Formats: sequence, structure tokens, C-alpha cells
Amino acid sequence: MAAIGPRVAPLTRRRLVDDAALALRNAILDGRLEAGARLRQTDLADRLGISRTPIREALGRLRQEGLIELLPGGGVRVALLDLDRAVALYDIREVLDGLAARLAARRAPAAALATLERALGRMAQCLERQDPNRWFPAHVAFHEEIFRASGNTRLQGLSAVVRLSIRQFHPLLLKTTDRLAAAYREHRAIYEAIAARDGERAERLARAHIANAKAIVLDLMTHGERDGALQG
Repeated sequence: MAAIGPRVAPLTRRRLVDDAALALRNAILDGRLEAGARLRQTDLADRLGISRTPIREALGRLRQEGLIELLPGGGVRVALLDLDRAVALYDIREVLDGLAARLAARRAPAAALATLERALGRMAQCLERQDPNRWFPAHVAFHEEIFRASGNTRLQGLSAVVRLSIRQFHPLLLKTTDRLAAAYREHRAIYEAIAARDGERAERLARAHIANAKAIVLDLMTHGERDGALQG
């Protein structure tokens, strides 16, 4: 039997890269690392207690995901939020979410429908309690289940990059009861179309949902933060 020793180190380093990428990704998405913040490999390695090699690889992943960008004079920073980026990402996501909903209407098994119902139940609780802080996990679970139910692994891979990038815009936004109520109705309608196996309607509603979210984001970015919210 061939020795497995030489394979141990790369696997260990790969786990470090995975962990580092997850830690940095979460810090960016929850606002602890703000847009425009410069990222120095030495500082990040010290904070995470690992060497710079997995940090460098983790930063490479985050750059591919669109969460960080190269600086003109060298180095990297958390990607800046700008109007053109928002438009591009939401345009892409509108197409992807619409396609996922249409395919899910054809293919979603009973277990997937049950998962969607549970996510809607958590959204309803957030709405009843006027608690936007717990909305986001249920919202993400709902959309991710639709992509899984589409049965298209390539589509799932594409959605992950876009979704990670779009999540950068959430810290900008205020969450109001009015938006949560509208977003809940939109999610409920998408679910009902999928459950009814109406692919055309599911796609149309999913695209409209993302278009509505996009309009809110662009309005906030153009006119500044005020009463409004995004849960797209």
C-alpha cells in the first residue's frame, strides 16, 4: 500500500485556508471589516494565529468572490461599495434567482418544499415580533434551498459568488417593518408558485423580488440611508 504521509500536510494547510477564508468572509459580511479597510497579511496572520501562507491563499479566494480588491500601489482592501457594482450584481442575481425558481418548480422534492415552509415560518415570526435581526438567516436559507432544489450544481456554484458579494450591501441598509412585510409576501408568493409547479410564474416572481430589492439598494446608495430596507 502506498504511503499516505506526503498527503497529510497539504490537507492540513487546506483546512487552514478554509478556516481563514471563512473567518475573513464573515468579518467582511457582518461589517467588522468595513468596505475600504486595508488588509495586511501579517496583521491577519497574527489575529488568526496562523502563518501568512494560508492567509494569502484565503485572500485569493475572497478576491475571486469579489469581496476584496487589489490596491493600485500593492496590497488589498475590502471591496468598496459603489453604484455600478450594485447594479451589475443585482442584474446577474435577478437572472440566476429566476432560473433557480423555474427549475425548482419542476424538480423540488417534498423535503425541499418543507424546508422552504420552515424558512417562511421563521420569517413570519420575525415580522410578527418586528425583529429584523433574525430575518437574514431565514431569508438566506429560503433562497439557498431554492438553488439546491433546482438540481443544477453549476447554477448553485454561480449563485454562491454573487450572493456573497451582494451580502456586502446589507450593512448599509435599515430594516423596517414595511419592507419586511413586503419581502415576506414576495417570498410567500414565490414558494406558492414553486409548490404549484408553475415554473413560469415562479421565475417571474423571483425576478420581481430581486428587482424590488435592487431598487431599494440603488435608492439608498443614491440618496443616502433613510427609512427603508433590503432583504433580497
